[in-house]
Amino acid sequence: MSDHQLINQLAGLCGISSEYLDADGLPVTITPENKIPPLQAMGFDSGSKQSIKKAIEKKLKEKWQQTIPAVAVLHQDKPFAIDIRLSEKKLPEQFKITVTLEYGEVRIFRRELNDLTIIEKGKIGKDPKVCLSLPLPADLPLGYHQLEVAGIASTCSLIVAPETCYESEALIKGGKIWGSGIQLYSVRSKNNWGMGDYRDLNDMVSQLADNGADFVGLNPVHALYADNPLHCSPYSPSSRTYSNVLYINPEQVPEFSECEVARQRFSEKDFQSRLSEAQQQDYVDYETVASLKFEILEKLYDFFCKVHLKNNTDRAAAFIDYCNENGESLRQFATFDALFEHFRKQDPMNWGWPCWPQAYQTPDTKEVKAFVKKNEKRIRYFEFLQWLASEQFAVAQKTATDKGMMVGVYRDLAVGVDRGGADTWSNPSLYCLDASTGAPPDALGPQGQNWGLPPFNPMVLQEQKYEPFIRMIRNNMRDCGALRIDHAMGLFRLWWCPNGKSAAYGAYVHYPLQDLLGIIKLESRRLNCLVFGEDLGTVPKEIEEALPPARLYSSLNGIHLQEGDRYPMPDTYKPRAMANLTCHDTPPLKGWWEEKDLDVANSLGIFDDERTHKERIDREYTRKAVVNTLAMIGELPYGINPHAQNSPAFSRELMERFTYYLALASSQITNVQLEDCMMINTSVNVPGTSTEYPNWRRRLTENLDEFFANEDNRRFFHNISQCRKA
Repeated sequence: MSDHQLINQLAGLCGISSEYLDADGLPVTITPENKIPPLQAMGFDSGSKQSIKKAIEKKLKEKWQQTIPAVAVLHQDKPFAIDIRLSEKKLPEQFKITVTLEYGEVRIFRRELNDLTIIEKGKIGKDPKVCLSLPLPADLPLGYHQLEVAGIASTCSLIVAPETCYESEALIKGGKIWGSGIQLYSVRSKNNWGMGDYRDLNDMVSQLADNGADFVGLNPVHALYADNPLHCSPYSPSSRTYSNVLYINPEQVPEFSECEVARQRFSEKDFQSRLSEAQQQDYVDYETVASLKFEILEKLYDFFCKVHLKNNTDRAAAFIDYCNENGESLRQFATFDALFEHFRKQDPMNWGWPCWPQAYQTPDTKEVKAFVKKNEKRIRYFEFLQWLASEQFAVAQKTATDKGMMVGVYRDLAVGVDRGGADTWSNPSLYCLDASTGAPPDALGPQGQNWGLPPFNPMVLQEQKYEPFIRMIRNNMRDCGALRIDHAMGLFRLWWCPNGKSAAYGAYVHYPLQDLLGIIKLESRRLNCLVFGEDLGTVPKEIEEALPPARLYSSLNGIHLQEGDRYPMPDTYKPRAMANLTCHDTPPLKGWWEEKDLDVANSLGIFDDERTHKERIDREYTRKAVVNTLAMIGELPYGINPHAQNSPAFSRELMERFTYYLALASSQITNVQLEDCMMINTSVNVPGTSTEYPNWRRRLTENLDEFFANEDNRRFFHNISQCRKA
């Protein structure tokens, strides 16, 4: 067998694709050379034919040595069964199965050997093996259970999932709603400290609910790096399980009204001067905002320790309950933040745990344990901040419920985590740190995309019984009405790129789609949380076939739906979907219409002059398609000639009419961007850039109270509501 054949065999055992369909539906073969980096990232030695053979033998042996799976996910719309692998020479006549349900009830049942179906046969050495399908009772309840088979030492974590994700009754009946997606940090208000916060979120929920909206959508609010506020990309978090504490509004912390020291410092002239300067900036000054907030939050924590923790008050009990509920996961996260702060003081260029001394690069060393013991109060401080963030976030969803919003707040789950952050430090074996997720080459990106985010190792995720994934999904669905899953294709496959190389050298690695989807469905039902999937771009048929039956809503980006000289008619839009015109990776409508994104791409060298010229010609054709479509549905603004040689200048009325087009669509959910209402023309993010453009910093141009007091905006929102009812 050749080296290439061996590599292909090992890659197949590890879930690495041999081919895929590109954006044009054409098959692309993944070469054996491109499969080597992901295999190496998984820990396999591919340096010689002999080492590859050994790896194959080991994988096959492990497969047949695992008598029952570490975890099995069952779906209520399919037969309940698990695979069991045994020696063909020692098959029992009867199997005794014990299932301990999540809440303690024990169920015992038996299956005769004749009840089992043979799925596959194999061999370890001279020992013939057989894989059987073991049927389970059809009345097992939803939840997380434990399964044991008499005579087998290992146990199986048994997860029983519902048929579908949660949907409200109104959506099930075809109801159509609208809301607004925002980058929370970008919000201006009289009350925030230079960036949007959870108080602003609550105010936005209240105001939009009063104007007929049913949701407010967020950029990811995952934890970043408290001690490095300049690392501000919400899609490159330290942890996807915990929250960004810079969104805390210190004045809303209950201890603020009790703590004279904090209030006194807040009122001092130099503090107010710095605060006023941060509030006036057009781009978030993260360093100043962090300095101001953490100075006050430190004082509130000291007060909390001296008054509440010391006296075992109800507030102290609530904090301790929060810590106990999140357990070791929270403790490790807080320990990471404390260590990150500690090593940043020694070297401000210290960007993450790979820069730390070896003894501190994993959480279970004696040095880390000694650090925890010595810095208990500081670690509790970072737990305290997470508690405050969770308290303030929950207020907005309660307001949404009180106001009658059908959804309320929706969160956004990023596709991955930063290489040097808390999640990879806490569980390094779960991540393949020598690989990065991204996207394969296509017409828009001939070199592909490398996002620099280390992927889950799918085999280790199963070995860990999906527990990190469950915790992440649960924490992101808590206290909100919906969850948007960024790059939902990642539930099925991710493009792995070698670190430091072009994404053109990557390969697709598969994940257990139905298992991950089952967990999402179960948590969605338990927390009454609607689920959207960002399924834009090249979408494999497996995702197209799996998401709709699970009632996982699709995503549509309106400006990319052009069909020749027009856009789709509103009644042809996919019903179970969230439809947007723009998103965080596109310019706002005004900037798109005026080609500001093309100006930026050209100035940064992303597009050369020839490509920029071509894009400008295409954009004019696209603008005319918008005009044609609005004319066809009777929404073209008065005075615009649809047959004019050139497209019209952008205007507020044109923005409104294009939004009404979207609001008339069959899609049950319409997402309106406030920045479009403010006629902003600059992007919050330019994909493919980092320091070249001020990504994730641009603020809105109007304060919330002024914006919602504007009669034009209130009329516009009323009209959107009427379109949704039409």
